Amino acid sequence: MAKFILSAFADEAGDTIEKQIAALQRNGIGYVEPRAIDKKGVIFKTDEQLKEIRRALLDGGIRVSSIGSPIGKYSIDEPLAPHLEDLKRAIHCAHMLDTDLIRMFSFFVPQDRLAECRNEVMDRLSVMLEMAKAEGITLCHENESKIYGQMPKEVADLFKTLPDLAGIFDPANYRMNGADTAEGIDVTLPSFKYMHVKDAIYEEQAIVPAGEGEGKIAEAVDKINRHTDNAVFLSIEPHLRVFSAYASIDEHELKGRHVFKTSDESFDFAVQALKGLLRAEGYTENGPFFTK
Repeated sequence: MAKFILSAFADEAGDTIEKQIAALQRNGIGYVEPRAIDKKGVIFKTDEQLKEIRRALLDGGIRVSSIGSPIGKYSIDEPLAPHLEDLKRAIHCAHMLDTDLIRMFSFFVPQDRLAECRNEVMDRLSVMLEMAKAEGITLCHENESKIYGQMPKEVADLFKTLPDLAGIFDPANYRMNGADTAEGIDVTLPSFKYMHVKDAIYEEQAIVPAGEGEGKIAEAVDKINRHTDNAVFLSIEPHLRVFSAYASIDEHELKGRHVFKTSDESFDFAVQALKGLLRAEGYTENGPFFTK
C-alpha cells in the first residue's frame, strides 16, 4: 500500500516565500511544489535567490517535492534550443532545492495536428529526457490542455514510447477537456510518479475542491494505493481563487462554487477537502503519511 505525502502549490496562498511557508505550516504540510515566488518562476531565480529560498524552506521545516516548472509549455513550432537552456536552468534549480523531480509538459500542439507532430514531440522529449537523466533528474509529464498529452490516448503513447518519462496524473485537467479520469489514471499508472489534486465539473467548466467534482479522485487514490508500496506525493493545486500567476499558467476562466475572500482561505479549504476525502476513504494521518 502507498504512503501518501501531501505537497502543494503554495504560490496560490501567497506570493512571497514567507507567506507560502506560513500556509504550508498552518495546514501541516511538509512539502512544496515551487512554481512562482514573488511572481517570478522559480526556475528563473538567480543562484543567490535560490539559496535564500532554500534557507527559508529549511528553516520552516519544508522540503521540495518537485519543481513546478513550465518546461515543454510552448508551441511545437518554436525552436527547441532556447527551451533547452531553460531546462538546464530547471535542472540546476532542482539540484539547488534538493529534489530530483521536475514537472513538465509535451508542447502546445493543435489538436488537429497530433499525428503530424507526434514524431517531433517524441524527438524533442527524447533530447530533454537524456539531458535530465545525465543529471540524475526525472522529468514528470503532466496532462494539460492544448498540449500533445492532453487526452489519455496520447498520454499512453508518450509513456509507451518514452520509458524514462514519469507521469503526473491531474484529474481536473482531464475533466476540463471532457476525458474520462478513470482512463487517465489507468494509462498513467505504469509510469506514475505523483498526483496533482484538484477536481472539476466539465459542463460548468469549473474547478472545485477534491471530491466535489467528476475527477473520481477517491477512485484514483485507491488505484494508486493498490499499485505501489512507495511514498507518493499528492500535490494540492487549489485553483479555487484567482491568484497572481494564474493567467500565465492557465487560459481557462476560473469558476467555482465557493466564494473566498482571500487566497489563504481558498488554499486552506482545498487542503481540508483533500484531507477529508482521504479520511472518508479510510486513510489515517500518521506523521507525514496518510496510510490505510
